[in-house]
Amino acid sequence: MWLILFAASLALSQQASIDCRDTGAKTATTETQALRGPDGMTAVLKVSTADDHSKNSHLCNADYQLVLLPAGGSADAPRVVDIQASDSEWGRSISLRLDGFSKDGKHVFGILSEGGKYPLTVLFDCDITAGAAQLVDLRERFANILDAHCGTTFDVVGTTETGAIVVETESAKPCGPTGRWRLNPTGGRAQRLTPGATFQRLN
Repeated sequence: MWLILFAASLALSQQASIDCRDTGAKTATTETQALRGPDGMTAVLKVSTADDHSKNSHLCNADYQLVLLPAGGSADAPRVVDIQASDSEWGRSISLRLDGFSKDGKHVFGILSEGGKYPLTVLFDCDITAGAAQLVDLRERFANILDAHCGTTFDVVGTTETGAIVVETESAKPCGPTGRWRLNPTGGRAQRLTPGATFQRLN
């Protein structure tokens, strides 16, 4: 099982966690505090969990959404972007984190992680203009690169001029390499970023 740990240096407001469950009267929810972008827009990442009400199973559904609030106290209604939905084991651990805005303020990045029998670790890239999110399966992109038992930390730290996403990894054990990696949003395995390579850090 992959163990995804969040970097201790990150502010608690940027991350949240919950066990997938149903409170009965209403869904169980949690969210990060607002993260401000370079143009004043703020983003909040949230997840809502509830029984999937299937007659043939007892699974828990999780719906992830990114809420975008206009800058400067605008009267415009917040925009809600559906990031992902999952339906799996009841009581599984769920973690979500906002990593930041791109330098131009047009993208928001974060990581979603679920435990249980079928764990997942997904990076999302939300295009604010289009109001849609692209998902990157980190387990797939780092297959045969990182050992699943090394306690690896993933952190989106920036983007390159060509649009690639830069991810930094750290491992709690010697079996996992640390460093920065370049991810092509359209596919392919992670590629180690060469020392001294420049990129634009997230805001």
